[in-house]
Amino acid sequence: MDVLLKIFEESVNLFVRMAPYLLIGFTVSGILHMFVDTEFVTRNLRGGKMSVLKAVILGVPLPVCSCGVIPIAASLKRQGAGKASTLAFLYSTPVTGIDAILATYALLGTAFAIFRPLAAFAGGIFLGLLALSLTREKNIQKPVTGSSSKKSLKDALHYSFVYLPGEIGRWILVGVLLGGIAGVVIPSEIGRYLSNPYFAYPAVLLVSIPVYVCATGSIPVAAALIAKGLTPGAALSFLIAGPATNTVTITFVLKDLGKKFAVLYLAGITFTSVASGLLFDRMFHGINVSLYSSVTAGSQGSLNIASALILAAIIALSIFKPHKEKEEDMKLILKVPGMSCEGCVLSIKSRLQHLDEVRKVSVDLKAHEVRVDTDLPAEVIEKAINDAGYEVKEVTEVKDVQ
Repeated sequence: MDVLLKIFEESVNLFVRMAPYLLIGFTVSGILHMFVDTEFVTRNLRGGKMSVLKAVILGVPLPVCSCGVIPIAASLKRQGAGKASTLAFLYSTPVTGIDAILATYALLGTAFAIFRPLAAFAGGIFLGLLALSLTREKNIQKPVTGSSSKKSLKDALHYSFVYLPGEIGRWILVGVLLGGIAGVVIPSEIGRYLSNPYFAYPAVLLVSIPVYVCATGSIPVAAALIAKGLTPGAALSFLIAGPATNTVTITFVLKDLGKKFAVLYLAGITFTSVASGLLFDRMFHGINVSLYSSVTAGSQGSLNIASALILAAIIALSIFKPHKEKEEDMKLILKVPGMSCEGCVLSIKSRLQHLDEVRKVSVDLKAHEVRVDTDLPAEVIEKAINDAGYEVKEVTEVKDVQ
């Protein structure tokens, strides 16, 4: 019972320390969402060296997880973006985000908060240029289909405090729980193994590459492991390789970009994450670990506690909100098996709701169905979903609408 109480205390402490920074990050992310959409990104990623640079500049601050980035990458490729810039975007986007950068600062300190996005930036450039050298892509002039959709303040607030918490809220909770467990259960004696780079780096890569790790949810785990003796560079490697890869991302690269790019993607992430970690260890060698992180350090003032209560309420409402919508008067039912998360729902709804003559959109994630009330032909709706990065497998027109 004492162990459970200690785990709970450590987990709550981690959550409270992150809360104000996450709220700020969510707010800034919503503002970014107002001004940056898939069409804007696509227009800048049509091949050539500058497109790789733009892909990374756009990708680093965007708060998109490794699952949510897949339909965006698919849409980019479909609308003419080069393979090299798509790969660079796919690498740099899920590793960081405004929310993750601020949460990194909250738990790991200034050095990590600066070095992590810089490593994502440099790694994305390296991977993109390497891919570019293999493909010899030039500037692609294929026009972008569709039109940019203007987003309102209401859209930004929904993205900040409904979509984002609903998308990564579970992973934040899982992350702080795992961080609490690691802080209490892992014995101090294991520090001699965690501090050995010949053990630490292979172990970190073995876990982080195949398993889904959220950029924000991975931070408390890294903080707890550092406090137990993990070399900070290996922790940085985990924070890069974990969010950038999982089996779903690897499958997408293999299927849509080809075997050569799948091998390049895995090799590039392995190399850049380890190189970044080793460089980080070398630069900050000899500095006291407490300057990086201490799971029990930090003041839990009234601002942190109030922020934690607000954030907990937002996450709870986002996770447990009813998803079922009224479905009367829906004229089209489209089967979209590629939908896998709330990011998919947001992407498809946003694309369809800005079409003229679309009155209502309902998405059933479990059934993989999109239901639309519209007078537009089914082909127009199907094309819009395809442009968002998803494949429509079946279309049913409902004839007897009351």
